[in-house]
Amino acid sequence: MMGSFIPENLRWNVAFGFAAFVMMISLLTFIRTQKKIADIGVSPLLHLAPDKRKLYEWATYIGSLVLLPVIMTMVAKTEYTDYFMYTIGPLTIIYLLYEMMSMKIEDRNKMIAGLVFIFFSIVFWAFFEQGGGSLSLFAANNLDNKVLGIPLDPNGVNNSANSLFVIIFAALVGLAWVWMAKRKIEPNTLIKFGLAFIFLAGGFYIFYTTRFFTDENGVTSLNLFTFGWLIITFGELCLSPIGMSIMTKLAPQKLQAIMMGMWFLASAYGQYFAGILGANISDASENSSNIDKLTVYTEGYLQLGIYALIAGVILIAISPFVRKLMHEVK
Repeated sequence: MMGSFIPENLRWNVAFGFAAFVMMISLLTFIRTQKKIADIGVSPLLHLAPDKRKLYEWATYIGSLVLLPVIMTMVAKTEYTDYFMYTIGPLTIIYLLYEMMSMKIEDRNKMIAGLVFIFFSIVFWAFFEQGGGSLSLFAANNLDNKVLGIPLDPNGVNNSANSLFVIIFAALVGLAWVWMAKRKIEPNTLIKFGLAFIFLAGGFYIFYTTRFFTDENGVTSLNLFTFGWLIITFGELCLSPIGMSIMTKLAPQKLQAIMMGMWFLASAYGQYFAGILGANISDASENSSNIDKLTVYTEGYLQLGIYALIAGVILIAISPFVRKLMHEVK
């Protein structure tokens, strides 16, 4: 709707401008309410002498500014992004293994459990982030333009359905966990991760079934496609907020920032691998007819659904073992 009166060359500017505006509101809200939320957001450097703490803080600010042109270069030249992805992950793992060598066995076990969550989150995001790659091409070529009889742009639906469903259902899912916890039937975190993959598998299987509703031009149902995103959204709600919470609980205090960084780095790796998977799917259908493209895309989604289901079953199967590694953390 906004795109109808915002010039096309300014739409990205407006979108990021709105994001920056809302982030500013969030920051101001946090600052105004910080005294009411105990030690959440408190600096981890409070145990240091004031001069040393100020030195570390300024080093962080300056280092962040210095990194901006580096990040911009990686965005502009993707080969540098490849080099970064090849090195940062292994180096971070080596550092964590070094730190784990000096830990108590209980803390070491928790870190191992955290790494299990991180590994499977990479797999999850590699499948989930097809929304920005192969699914956008699928939407552009192979979907009609109506949801429940309402004319909509297929790629608009592909880009926004997940966000809309998160807004609608996030609080309801949270209340469902609270309701189950009160009755002592709430599944543990790893089983929730497993359920995330099962929902993900269900969504991709629905994408696959769109092939059975196509016309002679290879155009199929946007309704069914949207329903697939609804199912995948429940998978995201089983994994994303829970994963961020469990990282801080499993890591020792001095490594909490590193583990949160690892969690977001896992998301970056997931998107990186999503690009590779999506490119393989789209390359297989290059120069094909529309009906052949639909066949190739849906076959690819069936494969992703099968892999997601296998990952979910594995997570549920190993949940008792990983639960022991987590000790008292829930």
